[in-house]
Amino acid sequence: MSIRAMNWAWEQKLSPTPKLILMALADAANDVDECWPGIPFVARKCCVSERTVQRVLQDFDAAKLLSIEAQFDQRNGRRTSNKYRLNIGAQLYPDNLSPASKKVEKVGDELSGAGVTGLVTYVGDIAKSPLESLHESEQQPLHIPKSLSKLERQGISSLTRDIPMADAQALLDELADALETATIKTSAMRWFRGLVTRYRKGEFIPTGGLRMAARRARTKEVERRELEIPARPTDPTRAKQSLAEIRALMSPSHARSGN
Repeated sequence: MSIRAMNWAWEQKLSPTPKLILMALADAANDVDECWPGIPFVARKCCVSERTVQRVLQDFDAAKLLSIEAQFDQRNGRRTSNKYRLNIGAQLYPDNLSPASKKVEKVGDELSGAGVTGLVTYVGDIAKSPLESLHESEQQPLHIPKSLSKLERQGISSLTRDIPMADAQALLDELADALETATIKTSAMRWFRGLVTRYRKGEFIPTGGLRMAARRARTKEVERRELEIPARPTDPTRAKQSLAEIRALMSPSHARSGN
């Protein structure tokens, strides 16, 4: 822990969620203001979602509060936790970081019956209690094609981290359709990276993915209806009759009769 980094983080005029994340980074910083905490680690430590951590870090980077440097394992080339270099000395104010669409709003009453102030968060972020699950509390997980390998799933998931949930799912549905119809001529990862590139250019138009989304919706509807169907009560008389018939078929006398 760097005391200098902690003091600097305390001085920043931020709303609670981003300030807590900045404090977590400062707590992990070394004497040269660098740290390598993973997104899941920061999310657990701050009791927020991983997507919230990613959004706040991108805001910090854009505001020059810190710099982000991708890191890779020299043995296998796989990406590891990013390196964050804190820009000690920078002074950040709410108007530097928070655009109009991310004004701070209070969730719930200003003062609860227990005498605890309500949670404060960015609009659109998910406020987390330490007792809540670390998964997204108001968003369903993305449906990634199961035919992909674990490594492919991790890589493709990383490509959707900064994409809105609905758009990310539309891209994944398009990938699922391409895999099912065997239209991918390269690797799934390379194909999906190209799809994300078209999306960022505003050139993505969903086609086959619409079919996959409709199929998933139908499946969910069928499952919902099945859950609503009450269990059919068992007729005791009929059950006893069926049991007697089974016992008769299994009796030695029935076997000797050749039936």
